[in-house]
Amino acid sequence: MRGIVVDTGAWIALAVRRDQYHTAAATQARRLARTLTPLLTTNYVLLETYTYIRYHYGHQKALEFDTILQNLVRSGRLTIVWITEETQARALEIFRKYEDQLFSIADCASFVVARDRKVREVFGFDRNFLTMGFILRPGPSVPTRCHREF
Repeated sequence: MRGIVVDTGAWIALAVRRDQYHTAAATQARRLARTLTPLLTTNYVLLETYTYIRYHYGHQKALEFDTILQNLVRSGRLTIVWITEETQARALEIFRKYEDQLFSIADCASFVVARDRKVREVFGFDRNFLTMGFILRPGPSVPTRCHREF
């Protein structure tokens, strides 16, 4: 599958209008919609996203995010990859190997899924994807988005 992996920071920025990256994320989402680029994300990324939105913006906002996701899945635009035991093991190998990096397990699982599916591009703001050789659009944020506290 060709397409683009969607990371936690992009989902949050799309779901929360007052997020500092909302405008950049919305512009990128419109670009992807025009080109009908397939979207790919993992259940780990979605868990991070639901949790962050719930804790910081409330239950209703998390439900609104869920509606967006369900519409994307129903329309065939979004594929959610469920992390298997084997993918989890490979993600943990990356996590252990790169102790000098601030990779989350969700990041590492996304690295594995993207590589397996030969996807080179990531929709997000997390510099960790650049570190692992992916193309990041719209681009990195300062500070990196993956280090939000839950």
